[in-house]
Amino acid sequence: MTPQLRATPFKGDPDVEDLHTFFLPDQQFDGDTLWSFGTSLESAYVNMFEFMNHAPVVQLWRDESETVQAVSRISLGTGEWFHLAKPAYRTEEVTEQILTQADSALALLTDRTSWQTVRYESKTDEIQHLERYGYRRSDIAEVYMTRPLGDHIERLPCPEGVGLRLLDPANPGMVHERAMAQIDAFSAAEPTAAAAAWISRSLPHQLRYGGTGNNSSVVAIDDAGTILAFADPFFDRTNLIGEFEPVGTRKSAQRKGLSKIVLTRGLAEMHDNGMRLAVVRTDFDNHAAIAAYESVGFKITDHLIRFRKERLT
Repeated sequence: MTPQLRATPFKGDPDVEDLHTFFLPDQQFDGDTLWSFGTSLESAYVNMFEFMNHAPVVQLWRDESETVQAVSRISLGTGEWFHLAKPAYRTEEVTEQILTQADSALALLTDRTSWQTVRYESKTDEIQHLERYGYRRSDIAEVYMTRPLGDHIERLPCPEGVGLRLLDPANPGMVHERAMAQIDAFSAAEPTAAAAAWISRSLPHQLRYGGTGNNSSVVAIDDAGTILAFADPFFDRTNLIGEFEPVGTRKSAQRKGLSKIVLTRGLAEMHDNGMRLAVVRTDFDNHAAIAAYESVGFKITDHLIRFRKERLT
């Protein structure tokens, strides 16, 4: 039987190093990258700092030695919860402990009629466990795509007036410009001040994830210094897996082939850094992104499924 874990609240700065260590690939890899958080490890880590509209309850689940063995995030504002445990603690007992807390919190602290979590379609044992606790399949949230990196990858030329480079994380002006490009790429309407503030806070965590030399940002930049597109590869040197997170293009620069250019350069960076497999995740209905990834050799190999639980009346 797996020992019980003790839930402790995430206290911010005092817990950042424990949180960062927990989400590193050498702590989590167990044969694949289909994490129960439903995101990349990098994104799971960065999202711990997201307080915009989600009202998250973040818990670090510690063992008797105070080592973090699992992390959960309950987003009261959106009615979602996620968790991830280290391989030795990916048991029904630990999942039950975290699931029960999430159900109780969402029932007590919100007036929602239902809430949800996610699992990858191939994880049948995890899905069966959720179903025993009243969760039912809702819809497909994302696709999981992979691409081998065995062959040399040719870099594509840029359009006139656009250059390709790696972001300098020590340059505050470039980091700010990169943040603004991400806000523009992912905002359906005019970016809000709250969205800009969040990305400005979270991007430094993203760029520091994994330590020096393991995280990069390929940017397409015009002569005026505007970043038009970006693709951020992370190098998991323990398992030789590269993952893109995130990838985007400013709305004014879309449909010009820039996403393929930054992706190809990102794949070349992965290959040159010894990665053997590339991974990317995107929304199930983001047909443009899926087509862009397929154009550089990615194939869909799994789906992330939402599971919903109705409130008991």
